[in-house]
Amino acid sequence: MATTPQITLTADLKSILAGVSLAGSLQITLCGFGPALPAVAGAGMVANAGIPETVGPQVGDTAISIALWGNDQITPAGTFYCITVLDEEGNAIQSGNYQFNGTATVDLSTAIQILPGGSLPPIPQMKYRPCAGAVPGSVYTAPGAIVMLFYNGSALPAGAAAPTLSYTAVGNVATLNFTTESGVPDDRIDALCVVS
Repeated sequence: MATTPQITLTADLKSILAGVSLAGSLQITLCGFGPALPAVAGAGMVANAGIPETVGPQVGDTAISIALWGNDQITPAGTFYCITVLDEEGNAIQSGNYQFNGTATVDLSTAIQILPGGSLPPIPQMKYRPCAGAVPGSVYTAPGAIVMLFYNGSALPAGAAAPTLSYTAVGNVATLNFTTESGVPDDRIDALCVVS
């Protein structure tokens, strides 16, 4: 086995987090070994198979960069990396499984997710994205089907019978049972939504 990194993974978390967070980090877990866990040595590289390692937080506009073993250098062939993007409070914003081969530099925002075994994911990714809509207002549109809605960073309960500060969603359109306030600094609606 080679003793030098095979892949340089970069991640601009300010871009991935879409301005939601000032700082973020990556949690990377080397997966798929089964009972045999070979040593993966090397400074700056994910070294402990099956144990999540946190890289970051990102400082300013400088993307996080980490050296990883290429999957063509690790056995068995089903090995993959589970990579989770965390916001500044450690909340998981998006997660996926990836395989990297060769000696390239890979940008996480354009990397293709896989399932163990090398197949493409059967469903699109879920990502945290800002919604479009007027302030004050009560109707907001996300860039994909809404899974969960957030008002100024706090999760809102769904359903018409829910308490004050709730919403209903149909596809990518959310209707609040309240009106956002004019003149409130940074008053915003964000969604965890399904995007391609």
